[in-house]
Amino acid sequence: MVRVGAPGITVAAAPGRGHTQDVAEAPPNRVFLPDVRGGDQYLRATWHAESATIVFSHWNGEVCMASTPVALTDCVELIELQVRSLSQLAERRLAPTAAPIPPGTMDRLRSLLRPKLAEVVDATARFLPHGKSDGRERIRDL
Repeated sequence: MVRVGAPGITVAAAPGRGHTQDVAEAPPNRVFLPDVRGGDQYLRATWHAESATIVFSHWNGEVCMASTPVALTDCVELIELQVRSLSQLAERRLAPTAAPIPPGTMDRLRSLLRPKLAEVVDATARFLPHGKSDGRERIRDL
């Protein structure tokens, strides 16, 4: 689906098809969904605020074949179905997690032969004679 021009106007992404050529002029309360089987068939959903309904109408080109007004409160079930479907699709697409592979002989050998990193030490505390200042106290006093 493609967002066209004004906010809230959504149309099917099918350039050159009959019902999608001039739908950028559609009101923001209408959505066009192409039929997955192709052709010039599509579903149009239109929100009617005055009756709190969404009318789902089946179109073949410029001819409405059927319409079903659905109360907004009943659309919750439709939304739940869509969420469950998207969830199942997402679960199928997740790659199974593989168990971590234990280190092999070569990995253990590399670990033993790899040079150790030097220890990081605080040179000021280690190399200054006790009781001598490193100059920091003088800077703090300024």
